[in-house]
Amino acid sequence: MATERLDLNLYRVFEAIYQEGSLTRAGEVLHMTQPAVSNALKRLRAAYGDPLFVRRGRGVSPTPRSESIASDIAQALRLLGGGLTPRGAFEPGRTERRFRLGASDLSSTLVLPPLMAALAGTAIRLEVQAYNRKKVVHALAAGEIDLALDALTLPDPQLLSAKLTEDDFVCALRPGHPALAAPLTLARYLAMDHVHASGRPRGLGHVDMALKRVGEQRRIAVRTPHHLGLPFLVRQTDLAASIPRRLADAHQLAVLALPFAVPPLEVHVIWHRRTDADKANRWLRELLASLQSD
Repeated sequence: MATERLDLNLYRVFEAIYQEGSLTRAGEVLHMTQPAVSNALKRLRAAYGDPLFVRRGRGVSPTPRSESIASDIAQALRLLGGGLTPRGAFEPGRTERRFRLGASDLSSTLVLPPLMAALAGTAIRLEVQAYNRKKVVHALAAGEIDLALDALTLPDPQLLSAKLTEDDFVCALRPGHPALAAPLTLARYLAMDHVHASGRPRGLGHVDMALKRVGEQRRIAVRTPHHLGLPFLVRQTDLAASIPRRLADAHQLAVLALPFAVPPLEVHVIWHRRTDADKANRWLRELLASLQSD
């Protein structure tokens, strides 16, 4: 079977299986029965002369052949889906579009509020997904996400990035904390119990690396993967949190300047080279940059 004669719906099945990693979940997304999904995959396999997906655990994983065609199929489906006007212009006031962002809870907190305010009154919707740095190239290439927000630039030739904003770290404490009675010295900072957020179960964070450069280490009483949980812990305990100033201010926490140098937290927007010229993708990138320029 020649691939140019394939029904467009077969490519939608391919994309659903690729994104979901499961024939069952792909069927649920597409409102198709399991036999119908299996039959569509059988036709795709015959057309490409490749299994395309192999069983792994309770789901399926793409073959190298699938990986090589996933990006082109995703892009073709978006174009055929009517995301662009006949001339290819992107008009946010008249276009229904869902953008998918990969971001941590901290990046979302720093970047999304002004973005949502700017999108008010449009038909544009956002879907924010949990961010896995190890899989970002795959996710962007396959169209699983349109953009990623990250504190780091990622050294991959397939990716492009631009800095959106930065924020300085402060020592956040509950109002009335005893440490607020005197200037915060390094010794007093190290004497406190700290709460630290990181997506990794172990390893040094941004602040801890800065402390290591001066030969010191803080005492972390609580380590959590959720940055947004820190302000609530701080408000109800004597724990200290070294967090971006905007996060502390949003929760009306008391702040003290850190008694050692810490590079500011940066947030970068990251996209795949194949979407660099895409007008909708570029519009969103430029909007994000303009909102964070103040």
